[in-house]
Amino acid sequence: MDDDANSLVLESMPPKRVLRDRIDRLSVSADAKALLNDLLEMAIEVGGRVIAGRRILAFVFDLVERFPNTAFGVIVASVVSTLIASIPLLGLVLGPLLSPLLLAFGLAAGAIADLKDAPLRARVGALERHFASANQHA
Repeated sequence: MDDDANSLVLESMPPKRVLRDRIDRLSVSADAKALLNDLLEMAIEVGGRVIAGRRILAFVFDLVERFPNTAFGVIVASVVSTLIASIPLLGLVLGPLLSPLLLAFGLAAGAIADLKDAPLRARVGALERHFASANQHA
């Protein structure tokens, strides 16, 4: 990536205070929020490039915002896979077999729901913009 494209990506990232506000509004435990805030401050080197935790969190929030059903499907599939794998003895056999299937199903079901939901979400967004502009003129 050249310098112009790299600066464009950096400019489009939200500031840390915006990401902190989004983390604070999440309905997760204080420990999880503390871990996310720590990730926000981290930077790692991968393949000779430095990747900021801010960029990772911005990407995750953007994905969840754009594809909420897909994210929910993957989360549910991960939880169910973990529960199955935690069953004594039987989990050792079923976990490796069912986990990839559950993840694929959760991903596919969520993606299909997101694809069906996109036109409705676009219309609701247009309606919101219409009312927002009406409020500004009133």
